[in-house]
Amino acid sequence: MGLCWLELACVFAAPFSVHPVAATGADRPARKVVLIAGKKSHGPGTHEYEKDVKLLKHCLDSSPDVKQVAAEVHLNGWPADPATLDDADTIVLISDGSDRNEQAHPLLRGDHLAVIGKQMDRGCGFVAIHYTVFVPSKKAGKQFLEWIGGYFDYQDGPPPRGWYSKIQTATTTVTPASPHHPICRGLKPFTLREEYYYNIRFRENDPRLVPILTTPIPGEPAAQVVAWAVERKDGGRGFGFTGGHFHSNWKLENYRKMVLNAILWTARSEAPADGVRSSLPEM
Repeated sequence: MGLCWLELACVFAAPFSVHPVAATGADRPARKVVLIAGKKSHGPGTHEYEKDVKLLKHCLDSSPDVKQVAAEVHLNGWPADPATLDDADTIVLISDGSDRNEQAHPLLRGDHLAVIGKQMDRGCGFVAIHYTVFVPSKKAGKQFLEWIGGYFDYQDGPPPRGWYSKIQTATTTVTPASPHHPICRGLKPFTLREEYYYNIRFRENDPRLVPILTTPIPGEPAAQVVAWAVERKDGGRGFGFTGGHFHSNWKLENYRKMVLNAILWTARSEAPADGVRSSLPEM
């Protein structure tokens, strides 16, 4: 079920190291974040997956608010050695989706979906950004509903296109929807030009689901949820954000803060009261 904000309110009254040396024992950081970038498929300035994850690593490594967190970057949609996922506290994936070609989505290749499922079963966190949330309903929809709470449904809508979820590029004001949630710490409403995915497929009346960001969409009668979070029964935490189209949006402090807060939260390490401070690498 795709939920707008009004409906949800009713439900809830240095160089980048691609292969860092693994720490062990007492030397192991308290939290490990695995950042995975898919292969680029769009023009300059959009869907800059590699640049996105390297920027996030820089922010995590340099923030005065992030302590004992090791972030590592993996390219081409999957770690060269998947064993690095076995002790990850959260996995962040920014990649192509599967609506044009299922094999374009890293999790739909080989045993990747099952490997991630094993990590989710042990309580690992999962963050999916932008095009990553495009998955086929029958092959991965159930998993995404469980792991992060929702996905872009491009198969179960009306003809001729068959899309249930929607896309629109617009400049809007985005608003923190759940001010008391740790991901919303320090966030304020801000103006954002974005390729929004909305009318996301959520479970009906999912008690775990917490809206994080909402925004009015031109032509839609109610504000739409464009970022959300869940805490699973296995203890794992998930976060979905449909923004991420334009790489330049990382220049916005609130934009970075929300994603960094979410990464820490899904790794079971919470942001400070004013959110995670960050500085930008050269863009």
